[in-house]
Amino acid sequence: MAKKQRKLSRKQRQQKRREAIARKREEQGWELRQAPSTRREKDEVIEDMLPLFPEIGDASASSISAAEQLMMTLVASADMANEPEFEEIIVDPMLCMDTFADVVQELDIEPESLDDLSDEDREDTQMEILVGITRRLLTDELRQDILNGLNDLRLRLKRSGQREEAAKAAALQSFLGGDKAEEIWPLIGLVQAIFYRSIQVGFELLETTMQIQETAGPDERGASLLEKLAQSRVARKVDALLKKVPGLSGFLEKQADKIWEEGLEALFMGELYLELFSEEELKTGFDILQEVFKDDLAERRKTRDLRPLEMSEEKGKALISQVDSYLTELLTPARLRQLRARLDAILKDPAGEEKWLAFLYMVIQYMADEDAAGYEKHFVITAFMGEMHVVIQAFQEADD
Repeated sequence: MAKKQRKLSRKQRQQKRREAIARKREEQGWELRQAPSTRREKDEVIEDMLPLFPEIGDASASSISAAEQLMMTLVASADMANEPEFEEIIVDPMLCMDTFADVVQELDIEPESLDDLSDEDREDTQMEILVGITRRLLTDELRQDILNGLNDLRLRLKRSGQREEAAKAAALQSFLGGDKAEEIWPLIGLVQAIFYRSIQVGFELLETTMQIQETAGPDERGASLLEKLAQSRVARKVDALLKKVPGLSGFLEKQADKIWEEGLEALFMGELYLELFSEEELKTGFDILQEVFKDDLAERRKTRDLRPLEMSEEKGKALISQVDSYLTELLTPARLRQLRARLDAILKDPAGEEKWLAFLYMVIQYMADEDAAGYEKHFVITAFMGEMHVVIQAFQEADD
């Protein structure tokens, strides 16, 4: 009988994805480096620009011609967004959609009226909307990502002997890296193409979200919905969108990581209370807590010190270790089935908070695995400690 393949933990799956992306970039000739910072590196960028201006050493050459060449390079740089160095860069699509609505409202434009305009007027209006969105959402972090991408693109093109294309990347890199370029960024073809792509993805995700709502019945929020969606045309559409926009996968992974971390924090702090554990199980947790802090508690009783106990690193590790051991014994297959049923009931509850729906869908998916007690131990421990936290707070309020 074939040996069962060991399932990867959540962190191991994330690491595998990052390694796969890194291998792909290496195969494409990437050599990740920061944008030029030293004088020598800046001189190298300027030198790489020279193929754009062959007459630069000619005293009779017009400086206006060189300026026109530079501006054409800046404006006509939209195709660079399709290069591997930029395919992973995407602006939050749903934030783009919200900003789109704000800009359209501020400009007093009815999106439906665009079809009634002439081609020229429609293009001008669409450009005005795009520039407005770009100005609002262009962050320093995104600027740096684009500059790093231009640096990597320039080096790759130069290594492959494409001097003229490398010169275009160098010109754009040099211009956008200047101190006075901040106001010009929203007008650059490459920047606009990145935002346009993100807005398009936003529209498609919005449409997909509406289809998901149509797929789900009025009271359907549990694990059955996940199974239903997995077999639907919505899932096929999402798969096609992920293949079409490589950066979307990385963006969604970051969003999922953010949702997961925020959910765990809410669990631990008692903001999200799922009632996964019984009073008897939590009492065992309190017994463990008292055992870890027995010396401190004895001292506090002598001195009648009512201040909260301080959790040192050593005590914290001891507490987590003992809780881990207890939960490993507790979560038998039968107890895991009860826990999954409770999670499913929470999702089906129409009174449940919409804020945590995405997190709970993720929890159900992760906890559905037969070995979830081992692979998702971080979640289980956090939920257990969080429920203890809620009960302790209730005791404290009663004492007050």
